[in-house]
Amino acid sequence: MAIAQMVGFFTAIGWATLILVRLPAAQNPRAGIDSFYALAFQGALTTLVCTLGAALVGVGLARFVHFDFWSFLSLLWGWTAYQIARHYFIAYKRYRTAIFFDGGLVLVSAAALVICRKVGISSSHALAIASLLVSLPMFAAVGAPSLKSIRLGIDAKGIQFGLTNFLSGGIPLVFVPTATVMCGAKFAGMLSLLASLSSVGMLLPRAISVTKLPELAARRSSGLALDGTLHAMRVSIARSNGLVSLINAAAVFVVALQKTPDPSMRWAAVIAGMLLTVLCAVGIMGLVNSNALAVFEKAASAASINVATTSLFVLLFAACAHLGGTHGFFLVLISAIAVTALRNELIRAGAKAACTDYRSSLHGGAEVVQ
Repeated sequence: MAIAQMVGFFTAIGWATLILVRLPAAQNPRAGIDSFYALAFQGALTTLVCTLGAALVGVGLARFVHFDFWSFLSLLWGWTAYQIARHYFIAYKRYRTAIFFDGGLVLVSAAALVICRKVGISSSHALAIASLLVSLPMFAAVGAPSLKSIRLGIDAKGIQFGLTNFLSGGIPLVFVPTATVMCGAKFAGMLSLLASLSSVGMLLPRAISVTKLPELAARRSSGLALDGTLHAMRVSIARSNGLVSLINAAAVFVVALQKTPDPSMRWAAVIAGMLLTVLCAVGIMGLVNSNALAVFEKAASAASINVATTSLFVLLFAACAHLGGTHGFFLVLISAIAVTALRNELIRAGAKAACTDYRSSLHGGAEVVQ
């Protein structure tokens, strides 16, 4: 499942970003549907390429590593179809429809898990089946595509946005395996729990970011200033980020002290959990400027920044991991925080330049990106 989610950044999330940006700028509903299916078709092509690549890798590594190719394949296609269809409704602010299908996915997934368990089918296949089943009426609700929406080739921006999301969200994926090696399985298990708490808490500011992106795209397509929308988004996300971070810190403190099985590791777990909370909060601080780059489709700039900062983290990670133990692991987390802050600053500079160019094209002024 984890591998399917990582590959899904390229097959779904990158294209979903373009859906949020391009559909609100469409001249009419028919143009919006055609734009959606053009991106969905490219997402399907990307998924097909990833499928073929996974098949080749699976065959090559079959003797060395167990890889459940069919579970991976079903999850990848199911999750990609659901996410791409879901973002059509988000792009047009049809949140009730999106929530309705989200609820349907939960119910269908529960039923699929029960049925598949009785007949001996894995839970991965059950979740994939549920995602595909729910995505069918979602695409039906979107409407039928026209021949104009079928285009050969791949828009590089979809891959670049996928790479950006993969790299920006990929750093935390190494923490639990690293903690297992450096600090032991018990500590890693507690860290996984604390990481889940922090991640769930950050869903609110991320939701604000996603819902504001179509508004930014619509204003840009209409030639309107973005200052007010960006400022309002920054204030809303900053407030929710501060509140959620305080709640996360309190929850991490209590859970780490009460649930850590080894008393000698309790304070280490508290420190690691607090560092994770800080990392999540710092990551959220870059959402507004990331949206600004997205609305101008500066995918190459965002991708290059994330490649550079991730490469820096890899170097710091190697040095910190060499130290070993909990102190070395703390340095890994501190390095991640520093690299994320650097990434935010580089993204801010890129967003400022893009907004300045846009404002200059309208009034000859300068857009302010804080």
